[in-house]
Amino acid sequence: MRTTAEAEFLEQARWHFLPGEEGRLGAFYRELLANEFRAPAELEELLNWRLAAVVGRAAAMVPFYAECFARLGLAPADVSAIGDLPRLPVLTKSELLLQGTNMLAKSLPAGESIYGWFSSSGTTGKPAKVLYTVGANLMFTLLAQRQYRWYRFDPMARFASIRLSSQLPLRTDRSLLPNGETLEMNRWRYAGTVFHTGPYLCFNVENPVEEQLRWIEDCKPDYLQSYSESLEHLALACEGNWRGTSVQKLTAISEQLTPSMKALIEATLGAPVVQSYGLNEAGLVAVRCEAGSYHWHVEHCVVEVVDAQGRPCRGGEVGRLLVTTLSNPAMPLLRYDTGDMAETVVGPCPCGRTLPAFGNITGRYSRIAWLPEGSLQMAGVLRGALESIPSEFCRPLRQFQIHQFRDGSFELRVVAVSPLRQEFEAHLRAAWATLPGADAAPLRIIRVDSIPRGPGGKFQDFSSDFMPAMDTGEQAESPSSV
Repeated sequence: MRTTAEAEFLEQARWHFLPGEEGRLGAFYRELLANEFRAPAELEELLNWRLAAVVGRAAAMVPFYAECFARLGLAPADVSAIGDLPRLPVLTKSELLLQGTNMLAKSLPAGESIYGWFSSSGTTGKPAKVLYTVGANLMFTLLAQRQYRWYRFDPMARFASIRLSSQLPLRTDRSLLPNGETLEMNRWRYAGTVFHTGPYLCFNVENPVEEQLRWIEDCKPDYLQSYSESLEHLALACEGNWRGTSVQKLTAISEQLTPSMKALIEATLGAPVVQSYGLNEAGLVAVRCEAGSYHWHVEHCVVEVVDAQGRPCRGGEVGRLLVTTLSNPAMPLLRYDTGDMAETVVGPCPCGRTLPAFGNITGRYSRIAWLPEGSLQMAGVLRGALESIPSEFCRPLRQFQIHQFRDGSFELRVVAVSPLRQEFEAHLRAAWATLPGADAAPLRIIRVDSIPRGPGGKFQDFSSDFMPAMDTGEQAESPSSV
């Protein structure tokens, strides 16, 4: 679907500010919308101006960057445009952890104040912590609405969220939401602090999936948000009899959503899946348009997709995703390595918007880089076989996980409410036998009672003994979870 500035302005008119908010934020939202259709040269000029200001302040106020510029013999003016960013080294998570307070600005701009610390989920090592200002935290709330407008969410509709209780709003007594209970708020999280909205309903994802299905049927939400893997679990559990017919759109958060997962979820649950991309260290980074591109928020950050040497990738190549933050003067991050891999895109986006974009997110470099050659392809064949298996052979299936051992063997762990038919295993083994070298990589298929989530609450449908160990670090609110 191609859109225009006129269509987006009309859509924005459906969102009515809470008392006092239009005077405070109306100009920002008008600029937000105008930026989506500016000429690319005009956008680049705007970004370069913002970037130069952030780099100049980082070099003057942040000890780590002051030392970095001095060591490289650079002046702040030498990095005053996006094309200059490769002159700076990539900031890795390990370097961020090592530098500690050297990453903090010595002072804040007038009118800014500290909001607090946010940490990464800790799924690839020790969690990295970033100190946010009040303005940087507000930016998350302001940008969340962009996705809802793009996908034509009705602000007065019922919005439901199924997540870990630690990532849901607290109850009135400040306790976490227990299993079996519903938390209902009279307005949406984030967007509801600025605009009039309908109710927001919460349910703990640790409730059994059958109870989640019943909850959705009873609550009748218009929009449903959950983790990518959890939406897949719902699709498997409904056994082709989806009763959440009120759901018009699904929002996938936190975990990677592969094209095949998206196809299965949409076909089974009968609603389109929408996505954004972000991380705790940097906030909301991008929102995915209807054409499949992730358009990044120029008001908040600069995104690069680079090769192993930190140089820009060419169109169509896959590289490491770097983010430079523009809205957090307490702890600016320049060329921060997200650990994710993404495709580059070139040329105008079919959606009609001119915001710069990147393509599919293909995985986390920090985990897949350790895998033996061919590992992902082998797991992909098994996942493909699971997705193509006739429904009558896998009706009891609720969850699965593929695990790779150091001896090269694989194990498929399945959670099922009743024994699976012999045809289920026969179908999978036939697909596995087509793999080159399948004899050297034996496949075991076992039934388990449950598959635990990893640190930070993220579910892994593929794990490997070759991947770095996951820690149990603190889990903060994920900015990709709007």
